[in-house]
Amino acid sequence: MWSWSRIAAAAPRAADLANGACSAQSRLRLFGRSESDVRVVLYRDHHAWCPYCQKVWLWLELSKVPYRVEKVTMFCYGEKERWYKKLCPSGMLPALTLDGSLITESDVVLERLEAAFSPLGGKAMRARDVVPLRRLERHLFGAWCEWLCRPARSEADERRARSQFEAAADAVEDALAATPGPFFLGNEISTGDVVFVPYVERMSASLFYYKGFQLRDATARPRLCAWFEALETLPAYLGTQSDFHTHCHDLPPQMGGCYGSAPEGRFGD
Repeated sequence: MWSWSRIAAAAPRAADLANGACSAQSRLRLFGRSESDVRVVLYRDHHAWCPYCQKVWLWLELSKVPYRVEKVTMFCYGEKERWYKKLCPSGMLPALTLDGSLITESDVVLERLEAAFSPLGGKAMRARDVVPLRRLERHLFGAWCEWLCRPARSEADERRARSQFEAAADAVEDALAATPGPFFLGNEISTGDVVFVPYVERMSASLFYYKGFQLRDATARPRLCAWFEALETLPAYLGTQSDFHTHCHDLPPQMGGCYGSAPEGRFGD
């Protein structure tokens, strides 16, 4: 019979949330450094559902910048905490304090982090080869919203929206094919990838669930599939990655609705 001491010795040790693998449960990340080195506080949502929070969170993890986490309710899921509205009257997420100064808007946050530390992968948000990728991500986002979040009134509307999204996805495939390596700018992940991660992850889940469309199609989009596979070798990404079920059910309140493809002949009902 095992004694309590033997059971305790055999039990797995508690995860090191400060220095171990990335986890949504972490409130302090040190990456082997001291708490006195922490200059950043990240304000993000409670459940790791916010895509813009994920963008900043992933950048911090990949860059190994020590930071603290404070969790806040998203507008679409409830009332903002009073302490947060005092700190950030707009209630926006994500927000970040750097050396005590409050910063909002995820792109602005990344630019300020780049200035304080260094650009991820040597590629800043305003770099000549990153700016076109940021525009492409917004183009893809717009096509996704048009297809997923606006109910089609006819089969022709549905085909048009799908075609527009596929054309945008083809442009992303071409961008990935333009350089060697699995990432947008080569063999190493950079800011050019981080800006795509949150919504492309959500596109893959939501379009499969609501539209029966497989974004990770190795025949149609082999470079995009290779990009996903490369991301999934990175512990920093895996710690921020969510699952299809969560995305498919947390997106409608955030997006104002997600619409499946209507059965043939039933558009406009």
